[in-house]
Amino acid sequence: MLSSEFKRKKIDELRCNKSLNPKPQRIKDTLFLSKDFFDIHDLVQVKYEMLRKVIHESRPVSEASSLFGFSRVSFYQILAAFEKKGISGLMPYKRGPK
Repeated sequence: MLSSEFKRKKIDELRCNKSLNPKPQRIKDTLFLSKDFFDIHDLVQVKYEMLRKVIHESRPVSEASSLFGFSRVSFYQILAAFEKKGISGLMPYKRGPK
């Protein structure tokens, strides 16, 4: 079991890196709800596990999207970013003009 101090520090670090999941309450996947390793606050991990559920477990996109709190459209955007940039494509990006 992870200490509350560790969890607080991790959330602070995720916030600093702009990878804090803004809607952790939407996560319904049993891995995230039952194991300390899987963190509903870690947006990169949540996105990766959603992709893995579809690609390696052959689950439907609509099911995986729902379990991880994303829309189907978001799933395909996340997949495209992952295919283009790998794991770094799962990091949130700055919106607006470049």
